[in-house]
Amino acid sequence: MATDAARSLACMTQTAPPDRLIRLRSSRDVAAAVPHLLGYRPRRSIVLINTHAGGRVSTLRVDLPDPAPPAAEKRYVTSLAGMLCKVPDVERTLVVVFTDGPFGADGDVARASLVRPLVKRLLGSGFAVHDALCVADDAWGAYDGHDAGIAHRLDELEEAPPGAEDCEPKAAPDELAELPTAGYLARQAFELALDRLLRRGVIMRPVVDAEDAIALDPRAATSDDFAALMHVLMHPELRDAVLFTWAWGGDRGLELLDEAERIDDGEIGPGDDTIALDLMGIGSAEPPDRDRIARAITLVSRLAVLAPDDIAHIPLTVLAWLHWSQGRGSVAGRFVGRARELDPSYGLAELLQSVLTQGHLPNWAFVMPEGC
Repeated sequence: MATDAARSLACMTQTAPPDRLIRLRSSRDVAAAVPHLLGYRPRRSIVLINTHAGGRVSTLRVDLPDPAPPAAEKRYVTSLAGMLCKVPDVERTLVVVFTDGPFGADGDVARASLVRPLVKRLLGSGFAVHDALCVADDAWGAYDGHDAGIAHRLDELEEAPPGAEDCEPKAAPDELAELPTAGYLARQAFELALDRLLRRGVIMRPVVDAEDAIALDPRAATSDDFAALMHVLMHPELRDAVLFTWAWGGDRGLELLDEAERIDDGEIGPGDDTIALDLMGIGSAEPPDRDRIARAITLVSRLAVLAPDDIAHIPLTVLAWLHWSQGRGSVAGRFVGRARELDPSYGLAELLQSVLTQGHLPNWAFVMPEGC
């Protein structure tokens, strides 16, 4: 486990589509459903499957920490229970642990010393826990109940439960954190375009530039297009306006610029900076627009491979925030790590690293989206 147990709480939440009824008739169905609910096959993870009124289902996945002393594991359990408390209207939860190594360990189910206290803590927090299962490298089975500790064959999980047949697993966090490739000539063309732009000293309009950028087809975008976006992102206050515009539209981007100006003029003190609260997901902002965020991720992924090392930390950090805004803390953590290797002092990357270390997701990640 990392030096702080909470550091392993890089996680994500998502909601299964309400128009798809997935029937979980048994423990086997629960374990088999996880890859279909998450959209990928997890490794070294704790997954909480939560049911809500109206048949809705949400998932909360966290990195499974390395074995640690009881005090550290207790902090981890407390953090995870606290995160589930933020998910509204949970009627019941099911715990599924994915671990490397054998199903049986020291005469018990693998990681039982962590999972049983977790179940106890969830029960004590008022949650109805209907199952606690382990999926290991060689078998799967239950932590408690009439068949506790009995190893079942992994091939039993290959058949999807009824209703999940059409939602096949897709990309895992490691795959989502992969960047496209760019050749030497493309990188050189980008650097020349950025250098020309910096020497000309053009006027930047972050909200307009953000809308222009998100409308681009990254496959057809030119070096000048990517240079114009990088030029804006190199200025922290303009970068944040771009993020707000991509996430919530141009009005929010303009609002951020206005508030930043009022802070500079001393009209607003640091403690009254509501924009900063929204940026870190602890304000009252609505969930960002998923389609706009997805387009921005595709665009900035390309920008990150074009940028030279002295400025690549900027698009990498922007990518981290975009993924984090969608509840993908595990993916965000990978991009933040790369950014901080290039520039340990970059402000937004430092802030995101602190947030991720605490296992914090934006408040809107726990809000049940409509029609998704």
